[in-house]
Amino acid sequence: MNKPEAEKRIKKLRAEIDRHRYAYHVLDKSDISDAAHDSLKHELATLEARYPELVTPDSPTQRVGGEPLPSFKKVEHSQRMLSLNDAFSFDEIKEWVSRLERHLGHSFKKEFFAEIKADGLAVNLIFEDGVFVRGATRGDGTIGEDVTENLKTIDAIPLRLESRLISPVVGGSAHVVETGIARALQGLFEVRGEVYMKKKNFDALNKKQKKAGAPLFANPRNAAAGSIRQLDPVVAAERPLSFIAWDVITDVGQNTHAESHAIAQSLGFPVAQVNEYCDSVQSLERYYERMNKKRDKLAFNIDGLVLIVNDRALYKKLGSVGKAPRGAIAWKFPAEQATTQVLDIMIQVGRTGALTPVAILDPVHVAGTTVSRATLHNNDEIDRLGVKIGDTVIIQKAGDIIPDVVQVLESMRNGSERKFSMPTKCPVCGESVSRKTGEVAFYCTNRSCPARHRETLYHFVSKKAFNIDGLGPKIIDQLLDAGIIRDAADIFSLKKEDIVILPRFDVVSADNLITAVEQARSVPLGRFLYALGIRHVGEETAHALADYFGTIESIMNAQNDALAAVPDVGPVVAESITEYFSHEASRDLVERLVKNGVVLSQTKKRSQKFAHKTFVLTGTLAQLTRDEAKQRIRERGGAVASSVSAQTDYVVAGVHAGSKLQKAESLGVTILGEQAFLDLIGS
Repeated sequence: MNKPEAEKRIKKLRAEIDRHRYAYHVLDKSDISDAAHDSLKHELATLEARYPELVTPDSPTQRVGGEPLPSFKKVEHSQRMLSLNDAFSFDEIKEWVSRLERHLGHSFKKEFFAEIKADGLAVNLIFEDGVFVRGATRGDGTIGEDVTENLKTIDAIPLRLESRLISPVVGGSAHVVETGIARALQGLFEVRGEVYMKKKNFDALNKKQKKAGAPLFANPRNAAAGSIRQLDPVVAAERPLSFIAWDVITDVGQNTHAESHAIAQSLGFPVAQVNEYCDSVQSLERYYERMNKKRDKLAFNIDGLVLIVNDRALYKKLGSVGKAPRGAIAWKFPAEQATTQVLDIMIQVGRTGALTPVAILDPVHVAGTTVSRATLHNNDEIDRLGVKIGDTVIIQKAGDIIPDVVQVLESMRNGSERKFSMPTKCPVCGESVSRKTGEVAFYCTNRSCPARHRETLYHFVSKKAFNIDGLGPKIIDQLLDAGIIRDAADIFSLKKEDIVILPRFDVVSADNLITAVEQARSVPLGRFLYALGIRHVGEETAHALADYFGTIESIMNAQNDALAAVPDVGPVVAESITEYFSHEASRDLVERLVKNGVVLSQTKKRSQKFAHKTFVLTGTLAQLTRDEAKQRIRERGGAVASSVSAQTDYVVAGVHAGSKLQKAESLGVTILGEQAFLDLIGS
């Protein structure tokens, strides 16, 4: 076959391969076998190898392309990728619609587009003259990471856009869609959607991981997100990822969200076939009920619905609040529940010595993950639930994250169940256990308990304490087990030659850890105090003590009365602090930390603008992280509290503000939106 003949054959092969890609991923049809499809791709690859000058960036053979990257480049989105406010009941949906009416007037025609919310990773795709040129993650909404090479490996994402026949458009105009398709093929065109993993592909991937002796993925979402953030595209190509489009960002003449979906599908993007145009609030409720019943039968996990004002002009007019648009909302499904048996109840010892009972469960699949443990909190909670070893219980993942035992099915008992009793000796060190009057928790009385010691070190290096990058619980365990460190002070005398010999370490990773330790040596006094893990001394209390006393020596030598005089410190906390520093081992630890190069600094105050003012933060801020907001308050002499009271001066309310906002309203506390807060601090 000569070059002209090969060129014609290559064009035919590419068109045929893409036609089958569209049928499989967009129309959910398989018109040829996988083997036949693979044979077409093999022939194409053979011809392109013979005539490499005929290879184009949009060829199906280029899906696995590019060398491994040292890191991902940051890219700025043309429009912010907003997050959504959540609703958990139909009453909240009706309140949302009422808010829309207040903004748009009672003449607002209630037309919506309702779509399922795939549980995956949001990405932004950019095409130039119909060819895929760049893809990025959401990131912080404004800046994402360039993951183009990894996205190219996903068959469901077209490398070149082509106009297809469209089906009737409900909630829009077929003529507008046809015009939009033509315009989309010229210049820049931007589409957003979700990278996800189908349930069957996730199960197959974990079987492969298990066979290889590799760690299993927790759920399809983690597997999808982890795959897209692989620096080597070949690794991403080996993972069975899918894609679903949920919006067209570029204005190609579409007037409704329904038209955006039709344009995306007609250009070769998969869209959820169960999405619907809804012309009333009642139709939204009916759609939710249908999808809630149907979600277990879908090919992939969904965690709710997205409801959006169908008219694009009205949607834009509504604008946004913080990181969330007014014209759209996520209607979450209730926390998924499952039944299982309590095989045993074990005790976990925390850094303060608190004994937490944990239910060991017969593994069960809940909300996309396999759950084998659930917290029982404390002995009082066990008594309230009436949990016995051997009981059949209902568990749920609150917010689809934390497993919790919510109910015992007493009718399932057969008489073999056993009552659980809190131990009188610590299960780790064997020392006595005590329970103070008025408290629900039992405590190990041994300050040198190995379990307490490990948990204390985990806390010491955590983000809000010393924040030593790369030094997590697994590495702490290695260092302890190898006898390289005994306590926190030893971390600051680590040498590269001490750790390079450990499993999972090499010269580069050892250098990185030593560098991270060096960078953590200088720490504000408040974070240092918090890192010590003194019982009852949380983040805000630690900063309040640092501001009041100024030096660690003053805090160590302070008496109960002086400590209790500090805002956010009462008699119980004061006693805990004096008790901690009454032990020679505690004082010795502080001295050795300083001797090993830890430098304590105070928060530099720019002014006393907020002197004697207390702030409470709730919800998510768009322009600052929670920690940045706290720092700016402290720099101006203010204090940050964790709960709202009559003594609170300001509550700063971001997106998803919860019960703290309601309490502030009931107490008449001044409430600041994010912009009002920024104006107040002069930023």
